[in-house]
Amino acid sequence: MANAVSGMAVDDECKLKFLELKAKRNYRFIIFKIEGQKVVVEKLGSPRDTYDDFTGSLPADECRYCVYDFDFATNENCQKSKIFFIAWSPDSSRIRSKMVYASSKDRFKRELDGIQVELQATDPSEMSLDIIKGRALNMAQKVILKVLTMADDKTKQKAVEAAADIYGVDSIAADLKDQRLTVIGQMDPVAVVKKLKKVGKVDIVSVGPAKEEKKEDKKEEKKEEKAEEKKVEKAEEKK
Repeated sequence: MANAVSGMAVDDECKLKFLELKAKRNYRFIIFKIEGQKVVVEKLGSPRDTYDDFTGSLPADECRYCVYDFDFATNENCQKSKIFFIAWSPDSSRIRSKMVYASSKDRFKRELDGIQVELQATDPSEMSLDIIKGRALNMAQKVILKVLTMADDKTKQKAVEAAADIYGVDSIAADLKDQRLTVIGQMDPVAVVKKLKKVGKVDIVSVGPAKEEKKEDKKEEKKEEKAEEKKVEKAEEKK
């Protein structure tokens, strides 16, 4: 059954194919389009497809939602991958189309559990391979960000909600006594501060690398990966 998203339905195939990309890596990218009153899968990229193949599949004058599974090496030469959500809204697309895609975007993203990085682009230069690489590298290292932002309980709640909505955030700790918010995760600290500034005055206390993951954490991560694979299998059985 399709899910309603901001007045827009989401075809079940969207979630199923995303799960396959995330858990089985069956696809390099997925392009979604709004067709009538429903978000549907428009194109699936094979694992062998390049980033140029992906960008070449986007229409020059129409909006789209996309996910891209990006492989890269960190500065320490560790192989990693990040799943990007890209909102493609070219300047030449129709105004109504831009409005429809923009109003449905956040709710649609929530249907795709596992997105790690978000990017919005109005022309190819805003989603170049260099930009993708840069964003991926920024997200590759887990960091601890401590900021002073909370004057009262209401501000604290708003700050926690704002930080929780950012991709890559793993945990948030709020200390009202010291007016301090500690955010931990594989996220861009600049993006966190930018979001928190909408809540109130923000002073950065410290930004630094988090401790290395324990072996237990890695085991837990593998369990989660297996659980995702089972989700895909169950979804395919229901089809």
